[in-house]
Amino acid sequence: MVLYLGEAMTFEHANTFSNPRLSASVEDYPLGSGRRGTAIFEIETAKKGQRVSRTTFGKPKTTTYCQKMVLVDGDDGRLYAIGLTEYNQIIVYPGTLQYPKYHHSSDATYAELAKLFS
Repeated sequence: MVLYLGEAMTFEHANTFSNPRLSASVEDYPLGSGRRGTAIFEIETAKKGQRVSRTTFGKPKTTTYCQKMVLVDGDDGRLYAIGLTEYNQIIVYPGTLQYPKYHHSSDATYAELAKLFS
């Protein structure tokens, strides 16, 4: 895949989300080089806010801080992390924690995603 200046990688996430929680364990998670194992996802809370950490082996990978974050199940059977940013945007991370998708208050899906934080 070749990206040109100004282009960004994006993904299409699930249409509906359920089961908001602060931690999750995913069995049979792809680790690379054909290996699979367990991945542990946790919401970390600090003075800056909350962020998600994913630990497979070694050092955890983390997202940027948000005001609030939850882990949810998508209708496609995958795990997602959803965060409310300081600018009141909702950010949806796939389980890889790469290439998040932002939702603004004018988006049709914003209200449904905001309900996951209550």
